[in-house]
Amino acid sequence: MKSALSALLLLGATVAAQAQRPWRPDTAALQRLLIAEDARGTGADGLAPLLTGIHSSDTMLRRVAVRGLGRLQRPDLGHQLGELLTDPVPAIRAEAANAIAQSMVRVKRIPTDPGQADVSWAATTLATALDVEADPAAGEALAESLGRLPYAERPSAALAESAILRHAAKRAGFGSVHALYWLAQDRLTTGGLAPNAVILLKGVAFGQGDAATRRVAALTLGNLRLLDSALVATLLKDPDEQLRRLALAGVTSISNSYRATVVQSAFADPSPIVRVAAVVAARAGNRQPDCTPIIAATNDKHPYVVQMAIDALGSPCADSLAAVKVLNAVLDESKLNHRSWPERNHALIALAKLGHIGPLRRLAPSTAPEAQIGFAEAAAAAGDTAILLRLAGHRDHNVHEAAIAGLAKAMKHRADSVYIAALTSTGYQVTLAAATALAGSADPRALPALLDNFDRISRERHENAHDPRMAMLSRITEMGSKANAPRLTPYLADFDSTVATTVATTLSKWAGTTVTAHPVSLKIAVDPLAKTYLARSIHLRVSMVGGGTYTIKLFADEAPATVARIVKLARAHFYDHHVFQRVEPNFVVQGGGPDATEYVGDAQFMRDEVTWRSHLRGTLGISSRGRDTGDGQWFFNLTDNTRLDHEYTVFGEVVSGLNVVERIVAGGMIKSVAVVER
Repeated sequence: MKSALSALLLLGATVAAQAQRPWRPDTAALQRLLIAEDARGTGADGLAPLLTGIHSSDTMLRRVAVRGLGRLQRPDLGHQLGELLTDPVPAIRAEAANAIAQSMVRVKRIPTDPGQADVSWAATTLATALDVEADPAAGEALAESLGRLPYAERPSAALAESAILRHAAKRAGFGSVHALYWLAQDRLTTGGLAPNAVILLKGVAFGQGDAATRRVAALTLGNLRLLDSALVATLLKDPDEQLRRLALAGVTSISNSYRATVVQSAFADPSPIVRVAAVVAARAGNRQPDCTPIIAATNDKHPYVVQMAIDALGSPCADSLAAVKVLNAVLDESKLNHRSWPERNHALIALAKLGHIGPLRRLAPSTAPEAQIGFAEAAAAAGDTAILLRLAGHRDHNVHEAAIAGLAKAMKHRADSVYIAALTSTGYQVTLAAATALAGSADPRALPALLDNFDRISRERHENAHDPRMAMLSRITEMGSKANAPRLTPYLADFDSTVATTVATTLSKWAGTTVTAHPVSLKIAVDPLAKTYLARSIHLRVSMVGGGTYTIKLFADEAPATVARIVKLARAHFYDHHVFQRVEPNFVVQGGGPDATEYVGDAQFMRDEVTWRSHLRGTLGISSRGRDTGDGQWFFNLTDNTRLDHEYTVFGEVVSGLNVVERIVAGGMIKSVAVVER
């Protein structure tokens, strides 16, 4: 008895001692999980690490495995996660809910899609879990996941809506409101929201909750055209500038007299976000709007308001003569005129849209090289083939691309020789535009040129050459025949699976028999993802040419592969002296690639790492052109961009210097990016 008691006491002491030891992460197991996800389950270990990981006793490993399976976006794997909705850890239940929804995102919203059976299972499973969930955060995750499933019919969406509303009756948080936003987005397929859902949204939008939740509610009401005069008036007085911006979505639903008052008030708002929206509201619902407030906005202190106002003057208004006069003044090259070249470009394009091509012909020869893109786009808008032909072949790839796009519209196949010559360009955006312009061409020189340049670009073995390669392949399929099969056969083993399967389809068509693709993917670089995931703090300090610095906090534990790649590129000075080529006020600032275009970035693609984090103002996302096609370029969210959620990776947020970010104009250049780890 004594020895047994001693053994029990010793065991108890050992357990107590172990319980007091600090937790140490299993970095080897974590690395296996992250690598398996990054390889999309095609690596040496396949899916085994992830499928095993969801049963781990380590909460961290379990959560990473659950999230990883969801990110593979396979409905069959979503079924594997149902049991995790009863996990004892609320964070795991929340992660499982989000992962189940993410596994269904590629199911088509049509009743005949086989995946709709999986969606029905997911809806029932999530709704059942939501009805019994006690943890507030997990409940919100369940609600949002239930709302964003790809429903194909009204009855299933209505059942989901009922479950969400039962939950929201206790507390309507961001997830619940976000869920109603998704359901409202799909109203053409599933019908509108129920009356009690609309009542809930109005209560949230005009209540005292957190601003992000209220914004989603107001956005949803605006999308449904349910912002009446009283609601607009209330939102316009809100201290949150984004809510004041969203109020302007209701201008088309109010009387013309009150609309003028609302727009006038918005133009006087201290926030540039609201003033940008005021420019849009000034034109909303009016074929010939009053030019006066828009003209005044061309002298605003903020560059985004100016850009929007100049663009708005490119469509007819009540006093178009005054608008033309202002646009010409923007182009004035006198020393007293301090307009930037992006503003001049926008003015030139606006004038071209109005049919005023005099400035285009007068100023084109003397314009600085960085502004030539504006002339190409203006010439395209005006259909001025003389200028477009002169700019075709320009050494700047973006000018060249714009010229080809304009010629394709103005001259169509009369400029085939220009497009064929452009296929030899080293700029992916140029070859993409050229191949696209050759659609339907009967020029006998086109097919040999397409085959030769398809081979040339393919030899580079760059994943981010996907778009021009696919465009060329489409033209080869249209123009080619069985005689060209030997040129395409090697690409059945292409590193790009889409290219390989397209080649197989083409060869099958030509041969009249089934040809099978067997793609061989490029080897994925194995980065220390576990080390990145466990990093306590990683920041980027970005300095801009001309002054201004901002700091970005990276979400290493949410998007470790993305952060690892960004950090590697930053340390290699990849971003230094690259520009932000896309600026859309109240939406995004995008760039960081080496050729000032979205089609040229790091050669190998990055896998998407979407989470339930929303694209709120100040967050950063990875620019991509489809599933798993990020190439190192990023974008800043200038407002809450809810519609981007669950499609684009959110990998960081600006924690200082947001005012610098929100004044970046097209062509703004990065001086340097420093990695700061703590």
